[in-house]
Amino acid sequence: MSELSNLYIPTAAEAPSPEYQDQDDLRHRPLPGGKMRDSLFWEMIMPDEKLGFQAYLYLAGTGQAGFNFVVWGEDQEPYVLDLGHGEVADSMDFDNFYLSGLSLTQPDLRKTAVLKYESDNLKLEYNFTAIHDAFSYRQNPAGLPEWFALNRFEQTGHVTGFLEFGDRRIEWDRIGHRDHSWGTRKWGVPHHWKWLIAYTPDGRHIVNAWIYIAKGEMGVAGYVVKDGEVVPIATIQHHASYDDDMGQRQVEAAITDTRGGVTHLQMERFGLVRLPTNDKMDTMIMEAACTATIDGHAAAGQFETHWPKSYVNYLASLNKKS
Repeated sequence: MSELSNLYIPTAAEAPSPEYQDQDDLRHRPLPGGKMRDSLFWEMIMPDEKLGFQAYLYLAGTGQAGFNFVVWGEDQEPYVLDLGHGEVADSMDFDNFYLSGLSLTQPDLRKTAVLKYESDNLKLEYNFTAIHDAFSYRQNPAGLPEWFALNRFEQTGHVTGFLEFGDRRIEWDRIGHRDHSWGTRKWGVPHHWKWLIAYTPDGRHIVNAWIYIAKGEMGVAGYVVKDGEVVPIATIQHHASYDDDMGQRQVEAAITDTRGGVTHLQMERFGLVRLPTNDKMDTMIMEAACTATIDGHAAAGQFETHWPKSYVNYLASLNKKS
């Protein structure tokens, strides 16, 4: 019997309005003369397989779209890094979306999604069923910074399906995570961020934490699943360690929620992938697949960092001299 057969279903705690509607899980249109961009993301970390998986899809108001599918593990290079781009019709939406081997349907908005992809390198089916209401970063005390998005929600869920690459096939019946943000992002504003997602195999314990430094100030957002409820984060104390080349190695965090509860998170990397964004600010995104514990309970997790690439290179050069 699957360990997910007794999946724990959390309820929502009181929080500020998320300021989204069901249709916000669909495509957003720009105002006349304006710009718009939707970004959708799905992930799953599999410590027992020593694998991390993520997929990212963007769609601009012009119809330009692109994606990446990444599978990585303990090796220095990812096992799969598939990139795609193209233009989609104005009539296409995220309840029935197709692009270069990728298909996405959402039978029940903000609750279920089916992502499929097939290429020469990779084949997968990611059937997502939410185990809690979508959480908007607008529900945090400091809200959502305008440079990041108009709105963004995060959601953890039960995933069935499979992942197939090379001579490996992994059947999925476990926990994964997704997010959806909309609005243009000003990549050059943040100096650094850490995005952390961790979940136990039964979905009973979940942490979604975002720590950022922008305009000389530090901010946090996210939630914890605590005592059966989704509770916004108020503050985070944390410490991370890095390799000489600034690849993230470990992180420990004491996360205080808006009810005064404290959740302790520990994450340790087993795989890392670097994903330059090729934006004007030469941003470097690094994704670490991790083993984790949440209040002592074994978990899986992803530890993402954002840096200006020139800054990472400078720190790495200093580390080589020391």
